[in-house]
Amino acid sequence: MAMRTFPVTDANLLLAPYVWKCVGTGASSRAEATMPGAYVKAQVRGTDSVGLLVDGTANAGCSADLMPVVDVSIDGGEFKSTALTARNGVYTLCLAEGLVAGASHRVEIFFRAASLGLNRWRASTARLRIAGLQLAAGGSLHPCQRLPGNALAFGDSITEGVCVEGLCPYYSNLLMNNARATWVPFVCSALQCEYGQLGTGGQGMVKPIEIPPLPQTWDRYDADTSRLTGGLLLPEPDYVLCCMGTNDYEEKAGQRVHLDIADAYAGWLAAVRGACPKAVIFCIAPPLGWHATEIAAAVARRKAEDHSVHFIDTAPLKDKFGVAGATQLALDGVHPSVYGNAMLGALIAAEVIKQLRRVGGGAAR
Repeated sequence: MAMRTFPVTDANLLLAPYVWKCVGTGASSRAEATMPGAYVKAQVRGTDSVGLLVDGTANAGCSADLMPVVDVSIDGGEFKSTALTARNGVYTLCLAEGLVAGASHRVEIFFRAASLGLNRWRASTARLRIAGLQLAAGGSLHPCQRLPGNALAFGDSITEGVCVEGLCPYYSNLLMNNARATWVPFVCSALQCEYGQLGTGGQGMVKPIEIPPLPQTWDRYDADTSRLTGGLLLPEPDYVLCCMGTNDYEEKAGQRVHLDIADAYAGWLAAVRGACPKAVIFCIAPPLGWHATEIAAAVARRKAEDHSVHFIDTAPLKDKFGVAGATQLALDGVHPSVYGNAMLGALIAAEVIKQLRRVGGGAAR
């Protein structure tokens, strides 16, 4: 069957802002996401099938059980999960068949989950790299309805969606992880925003792991490529959200010792402000409550000169999380379940909207 290809540079494809590293033009163009949560939306017509063109060369050396997982929904239907399989060349991943060709169809593709143990920051092995959409020969792309605002959200494994769907050793079953079911989409929907989601397991504000602390990564797609254009985030986000701090500790003599993150957090806020002068920034205490005092102090320091930085406390949910074992909202006491993320998202969204109204803002600018 003859097929028609639309590259990732097509103006009618809606790519999540801030998270896709786009290179090349036309048929040679590629969009690559380092962390789960990136999405693509499209409105198609005149086709009975839809395929995603995947550049499998990104995943060379990745074992079958660690291949990236994508979720796909057609016309608002149930999301279906598929793990990538090929590790060489550009291939077509079938998203839908048997569509009514005369009708218009909405396609939503989400980078659901990926491995952490494959040098995520410096190698493409566990990343999602796409080349475009493929439709039947008579198919066409049309403008996709987009939300009016833009948001950018940072976090750790909680924001990545680790163990959202069920408890298992971290990253041992990627179907237990789901970036799409975290607090981020919930809050950004309330704000009427398209969003970039940047959560990665183990990351903190100061604690070094394979992925450097947030102040060293927030402005980069990966170890080699800046996210900024002329020192700015473009388009400028309406909102920046950060839920970070749970991993900022070290073990000494069998005791967990929390690291001081106040200075690093304040420095990060200043850097973000330089890249998006008008964005409203929300600094969220992590659900366990760790470092809430330091985060609040960093925000207070910035407020002397920056009135668009706000602190959100998650204390009302703190007693429903705990590192000792399963709780009402987290199967391992730390990583929220789908229900836990809904509760966390509802709390954050309510506080965000309350603070926007207090300072005269709206649900989105």
